[in-house]
Amino acid sequence: MIRVSQCMIVKNEEKNIEKALTWGKDLMWEQIVVDTGSTDRTVEIARALGAKIYCFPWSDDFAAAKNFAIGQAAGDWIAFLDADEYMTPEGVASISNLFSGSQIQRFDGISTGWQQLDEEGTIFSSATQVRFFKNLPDIRYRRRIHEQLISVSGRELKIADAVLDISIFHTGYQKQALADKKKSGRNLRLIQEELKEHPDDYEMLGYLGDEYYVNQEFQEAIQYYRRSIACMPDLLADYDQRSAVTFCRLLSILTEGEYASYTEAEVIYQKASRLLPQEADFAYIIGRYFAAEGDAQKAIFYLEQAIFKLNTYGCNNKALLLAANLKDAFDILVRCCYEAGEAQKCVTNAVNYLKNDRYAMSILSRLILVLTQSGGRETYKQVLLFFSQLYDYSALKDRLFLLTAAERSGCKKFVAHLEGWLFTPEELTAIKNR
Repeated sequence: MIRVSQCMIVKNEEKNIEKALTWGKDLMWEQIVVDTGSTDRTVEIARALGAKIYCFPWSDDFAAAKNFAIGQAAGDWIAFLDADEYMTPEGVASISNLFSGSQIQRFDGISTGWQQLDEEGTIFSSATQVRFFKNLPDIRYRRRIHEQLISVSGRELKIADAVLDISIFHTGYQKQALADKKKSGRNLRLIQEELKEHPDDYEMLGYLGDEYYVNQEFQEAIQYYRRSIACMPDLLADYDQRSAVTFCRLLSILTEGEYASYTEAEVIYQKASRLLPQEADFAYIIGRYFAAEGDAQKAIFYLEQAIFKLNTYGCNNKALLLAANLKDAFDILVRCCYEAGEAQKCVTNAVNYLKNDRYAMSILSRLILVLTQSGGRETYKQVLLFFSQLYDYSALKDRLFLLTAAERSGCKKFVAHLEGWLFTPEELTAIKNR
């Protein structure tokens, strides 16, 4: 069996360290914890769990700390996860099976899914990461912050693709975790140090733009996003999420608020679409802009394009904005179809969304409005028959939801018809007296 050294750098992780050292206990041959200055019980807990403890004075360089940890490892492969990350038992079993095969020796690392969880444990964003890699002197991290795994000799690393089968789950962006980890000015300082040495690093320029963007210093953010885009190569990888974020955030600034400039946004959109043609978020942002401007036809064009790309290319390292706001996109699209008089498109898009999320009130209300326009008992009967494919009429919850949506649509005759067909007199009395 391949010997796996689990490595991590930590500081004040007493809330996470026990889980970090137990989720993969059966997989790991050794566990190495490099502490960069904890003042809580992190080291005490890690030592009690059998981890090998090393201290590394913090030097404002994440890559240096990680490379020190790798240098202490004696295993054949490294598993480098943060203290606020973990894998499920199924993921551990999958990586174990991968290591038991002979084919894995042809690769330098393994690319897995990287799922970010909100406070309810729901995935709100997905990407890929290489956190399992061979323990070779040639493989190390670079950059003080937003570090990357590279070959020191400059060769291209051979990475096995296990994204669909194995995922790492990250809780670090939950609100409380963010509050605990907030480091005033640290990221900004480290990025600026990197740019002193590599002033044309388009990725680091994008990260610098992010620092100003999240602090709503949009004028500065625009400046660095523009520089990042100007420094980008003529070809980008389809999975270049860093560049996609740069384009998306600049487009958002240029289509909203005081710095809005659609003339520039159109130029940025064209370049973004040329360099990253599979990315759905660009069209979503532009579609949202036209919807706000009252141009329903253009909004429909861009939003349909965004949804097509999402369905075609997925959201693995792509479409992070659209995937997290899919209900908003369909809500706007259905409304614009209605406003443009595109009744069939309105129905098609509404139904496509409701098949996956049937309790979307605004979308269902708009659909009811379109389907009941011709009026009449026969129409209402057909509408109810149609909705029986989406809703369970034996469930009071579904009937009440449908009734509420009908009331919000403003179609009083359909409401009366629905009440008579779906509710007993006793139920109606209870509803009206609630």
